[in-house]
Amino acid sequence: MQVELYCSNCCTSFVAAPDTPASQVIDQMAEEGPWYALGDGETYEDMIFSTLFACGTIRCADCGHSASVSEQSLGQMAMEVLGSW
Repeated sequence: MQVELYCSNCCTSFVAAPDTPASQVIDQMAEEGPWYALGDGETYEDMIFSTLFACGTIRCADCGHSASVSEQSLGQMAMEVLGSW
């Protein structure tokens, strides 16, 4: 499955498979758009999760509004972390 960051305010999106290596995601971000505010991680899913965990939201690099994240496994991982508190 793919993970998508989507801004409903300006219709900007960024999509990659959850297990895409971080280096490949950074290259893709540089080519397709400025989603540089993602946290550290070895995969795209890790980068999104670390950003959500640290900041609570991911902001659109184009307009600054909160971007939505969609992907089933990301939601499952978040629930596992919250359940371990």
